Amino acid sequence: MIYGSEPFIKDFEDLGYKAELVKGVDGQTYAIFKEFEIDIGKFAGRLIDLGLIIPPDYPRRVHSSMHVKATPQLFEKTDSIRGVRNIIDSGLGLEWRYWSYSFKVVPEETAKHLLSQINGVFKRV
Repeated sequence: MIYGSEPFIKDFEDLGYKAELVKGVDGQTYAIFKEFEIDIGKFAGRLIDLGLIIPPDYPRRVHSSMHVKATPQLFEKTDSIRGVRNIIDSGLGLEWRYWSYSFKVVPEETAKHLLSQINGVFKRV
């Protein structure tokens, strides 16, 4: 079995998403989905750049956060609500926001389940 960036990119391409690999200022490898359209919730229809850290052992593990770049930002760090959402600085740079969540890995169709969890975040915010 192959792990890491290669299967991550392929899994998302199979779902119709194209990602660019970027090394963050924090040394992490990110997949950047430019012009990602939010399908649900109060931000439905907005286009953002979405960043996801690619763990070296993907698909055995997914990272528990997403990184959002939007103009204007969807949420600022001051919009954090304890126990609901945590918005902090991102390893991708100043124009990005790190949204901390607890994404769970699903061993089959990992990318599909991760996208479902991301959509769930946008539905609840």
